[in-house]
Amino acid sequence: MNSEYRVLINGELCEAATKETMEVINPANGKVVGLAPKCTSLEIDRAAEAAWKAAPAWAEKAPTERAAIFFKMAELLRARRDEWAKLETMQYGGPIFKTYNFDMRFDAEHFEFMAGVGRAVTGKTLPVGPQAMSMTIRQPLGVVGLITPWNFPLVTAISKITPCLMMGNTAVVKPPSCAPLTVLKLGEIAVEAGIPPGVLNIVTGPGSTVGEALVKHPYIAKINFTGDSETGKRILALASAAVKPVACELGGKNAFIVLPDADMKATVEGAVWGGFFNSGQNCGASSRYLVHESVYDEFVEKFVAAAKLLRVGDPLNPETMIGPVAYKGHRDNIERFVARAKKSGAKLLLGGERPNTPETKDGYFVAPTIFGDCDPKSEIMQEEVFGPVAAATRFKTPEQAVEIANDSRFGLCASIWTKDIRQGLVMTKQLKVGTVWLNQHLSIVFECPWGGCKESGHSKENSIMVLDEYSMMKNVWIDLIGTPATPWQGKLG
Repeated sequence: MNSEYRVLINGELCEAATKETMEVINPANGKVVGLAPKCTSLEIDRAAEAAWKAAPAWAEKAPTERAAIFFKMAELLRARRDEWAKLETMQYGGPIFKTYNFDMRFDAEHFEFMAGVGRAVTGKTLPVGPQAMSMTIRQPLGVVGLITPWNFPLVTAISKITPCLMMGNTAVVKPPSCAPLTVLKLGEIAVEAGIPPGVLNIVTGPGSTVGEALVKHPYIAKINFTGDSETGKRILALASAAVKPVACELGGKNAFIVLPDADMKATVEGAVWGGFFNSGQNCGASSRYLVHESVYDEFVEKFVAAAKLLRVGDPLNPETMIGPVAYKGHRDNIERFVARAKKSGAKLLLGGERPNTPETKDGYFVAPTIFGDCDPKSEIMQEEVFGPVAAATRFKTPEQAVEIANDSRFGLCASIWTKDIRQGLVMTKQLKVGTVWLNQHLSIVFECPWGGCKESGHSKENSIMVLDEYSMMKNVWIDLIGTPATPWQGKLG
């Protein structure tokens, strides 16, 4: 698969004007997977202009016509499931069981889901009296810049592209520099599926140049970004100069709350899934485990035992549960978090060392790591590690659990594990997060909105509600009586 890829600008697959490329490294072994164009602001200018020129015609296209193209995209994605799942695994390290069974299925189905809900957008009529009729309509924004992360490279790109285009906008997509290849491949099938030139543009390059040029470009009406909170703050600051709206889905430090009556078997399974799925590289990961003191010892013992069973190794092996993290610098940063946690007084219960097996010795692997008896205000309980690292602490009462959970600058999600649904619902209302699961964690589906509050961002992904992020509401007022209806009308002559 070691080959050069092309960006998509105005319906054409092309290289960067400078001819420069970026190496995309397989984090499982340090080898080059492919070469992506290292674009500059020149390509952003070309892509934004192409999208701006294509926007009026695309906005006027009937929703059924846009949906037909989406169904074709889904068909083409399914035909490439094996190849693209492998490429996704090789470029960022997600285990093949995940990329094949979750990512590629999600990608095709998301086109179909949005093709359906995008044809169900409605306005409202507003009661203003007998003299007039008032209604709201939703209209596209124009050109939207989409900046996507490396932890779910194609999934996140498609979850933004589909509502953006279905609402009649055009798009310029900036995928992650370390894992852009499947999004670039998406550009190839976009041409084959019949997406008109300029409607979808994909440009790769460093965030410091290409990303900032996209945010600041005058043709871009809005930015939609998923990534870490610090980068989100930088984008918000850049966009503020033009009062440009920014939708942000940012980091999380999510609480997994275990009450005394929790079903322990299901809770432990949920804890392993929530904490270590995708090697913990998931903004919704359960990285803070708040456990009632009466069941703390039992939970921790079983959680550690279950985590020991996770296979760490070659992500192309279908039996592997924990692959490498996405790149060397990220692994090194996770290891620094772990080293500081060891010194902080937290009790290391599992992991904490770099795995060293024939499958892991050349890659950027982090073993599943669990700390216990953590200070709720310590770094390991407050900062997003974004890796397979879990931290546990005790609480005495539900009120204390909510207090600890809310003591965070993040507000993305949380889960509560209990048989007492009344107690769970009371706590749900008190938690300052965008999503709460009862007896589940990481159940993210098309039909439900996803997004948080505080430094986790303020936008939504998924569900029909996401279409609001890619449209503007316009109020229309229609006079019905032909005579002045307000006191000042008819006074000027």
